[in-house]
Amino acid sequence: MAIQPDMIRLASGTPVWVSGTGRTVIFIHGVLVDHRMWQAQVEALSPHYRVCCIDMLGHGDAPDPPGERVLADFVNQTDEVVEYVADQGAPVLAGFSMGGLIAQAYAIKHHHKLAGLVLMNTVHDRSPEQSATVLARFEGNVTRGVENAVESGARRWFKARDYESHADEIKQTLDMMRDGDFTAKRKAHRVFVTSDGELTGKLGAISCPALVMTGEEDNGSTPEMARKMAAAIPDAQLHILDGQHHLMPVLDAARVNAILLDFLSTRVRTH
Repeated sequence: MAIQPDMIRLASGTPVWVSGTGRTVIFIHGVLVDHRMWQAQVEALSPHYRVCCIDMLGHGDAPDPPGERVLADFVNQTDEVVEYVADQGAPVLAGFSMGGLIAQAYAIKHHHKLAGLVLMNTVHDRSPEQSATVLARFEGNVTRGVENAVESGARRWFKARDYESHADEIKQTLDMMRDGDFTAKRKAHRVFVTSDGELTGKLGAISCPALVMTGEEDNGSTPEMARKMAAAIPDAQLHILDGQHHLMPVLDAARVNAILLDFLSTRVRTH
């Protein structure tokens, strides 16, 4: 039977789904989806750790404050969660894609509050050409709406073999993209597209152990980006998964979870 986490709501309205006991691991999802993308990680980690999955602003059950978003809004949201769970010691912060961008920004500013950092399939210091590509994709979503985003994600995130082996998970992911207020999600998407340059040259400040992961075929969160992040963070471990692309936590959960569990048991601070 699937684990059914308890949902709590923080003072700001941020929802947090909590399962398990022990050291806390906080998961931040990618743009346009929500906390449900982490189901395989919840199942694997909850027997050993307290797992907390959030919805970031504008997604799922999270609030959508008035006005546009900036990266600091998501850092502040994350800090509220970190402070809430600190009753059981410093947590590990894990982010995927945009969640990984938020996790980088948070760790640069608040690394002393973390026992560890996990960056999965995320971006770092995009080239001008990469920035132009993601900006054009965002603008297409603005003009053509959610189905443009769904079609783009279906084409870029999944290969023919994935539709044969993970049809249910793919349908759930694409349905997540359709759920909720797409205008609210687009506020976050704009931040994801435009904010990676804010972090360039700053990862050396991160003092906690880090795990950096991506797929060798991930064209958006590239192996080159992962190598640069791992080289810049003083205590970082790098894993590039062969045969994988962007949505590794869903499509290759067994390998991802094994690497996560090893990192959490051997590299994370115990105090």
